[in-house]
Amino acid sequence: MKYYYQILMVSFFLLIGLGACANENNVIVGKISQERLMKDKSFLLNPVENALSADKIKQIRGWPQDLHIDIYFGTWCHDSQREVPKILNLLKENKNISTQLVALDYDKNDPQGLAESKGIKYTPTFIVTIGDKEIGRIIERPKQDLVTDITEMVISY
Repeated sequence: MKYYYQILMVSFFLLIGLGACANENNVIVGKISQERLMKDKSFLLNPVENALSADKIKQIRGWPQDLHIDIYFGTWCHDSQREVPKILNLLKENKNISTQLVALDYDKNDPQGLAESKGIKYTPTFIVTIGDKEIGRIIERPKQDLVTDITEMVISY
């Protein structure tokens, strides 16, 4: 009977370990296209719940043409799964806004070292720049909402 429990425990931990390895193999890391990201069902947006008001659309369309947003996120991160689809959805309203999507591993690293060079510690982190100047960051979640937070950064700039 004693050996039965030992075998059961070893089997349990072996299965847990294999499950963790399987999840790590599915983690996307590095620069990624929006199209590739949207293949991950965790990043699909509910359009009804996330519809933008006319006022929000007007604000987005008023953002400067040289606005750029670097999006650092983890495909494994629930905050990223919630916020990244939202920002990608609102950016559809202003095609002039450029973006770069950088997927990070569990340690918040990427092969190019972009996250480390920008001091990324939490996911998601949205770095908002105009030209070459960083005007603000949204870390994990917006203070109010994405549109309002970015609009306030633009106005303060």
